[in-house]
Amino acid sequence: MDMRKRIGFLLLVVSFSITGCAHKINLTPPLNTLDLKGIIPIEKNVGYYISPEDMTKEVVTPGGGGDKVKYTPYADLEPALKQALDNVFADVYQVKSLDDKGFLAENKITYVFIPNYTTNSSSSSVFTWPPTDFTITMLCKTQDDAGNVVWESTVEGNGKAEFAEFKHDMSLSARRAAKAVFVEFEKTLQQTEALK
Repeated sequence: MDMRKRIGFLLLVVSFSITGCAHKINLTPPLNTLDLKGIIPIEKNVGYYISPEDMTKEVVTPGGGGDKVKYTPYADLEPALKQALDNVFADVYQVKSLDDKGFLAENKITYVFIPNYTTNSSSSSVFTWPPTDFTITMLCKTQDDAGNVVWESTVEGNGKAEFAEFKHDMSLSARRAAKAVFVEFEKTLQQTEALK
């Protein structure tokens, strides 16, 4: 390794190894990576509901080097949830209130999906703060237009990233976990006869 590359590498290590704080990351995966081939659309309109409290909820989990990472899972993952539902169903709407029966009827919404996320992260590195491992578990309950829970499912996604990849995206392991969750979610929706 020549001197210039060595200095650049050391600067990168130093920038990652500043300790004592929670670093902001983002969980949103590239939405085009959720477009699975062979999906047969379900000709029903659906909605999803995320409470205002969840939309602003911030979570802190471990990173590397004794540091932590912070993120807003519901806000970060909302575009992926919408994209996954849009890939499977005819039309998708954000539902502002589960009690707004008029909105459900007006838009012919058959099901409302309500996600609950659990996240965790860790790192094999003692020198760099971005997590090398990230896990997202989504428990999704589904209500019909009368408010009855008609289906629920749990899917999990794991994401890994190596140190050499962080210079391009410090959120990479989290984004990979999110992609894995929603790809699995789409497959599960497709296989669930109760939703067709």
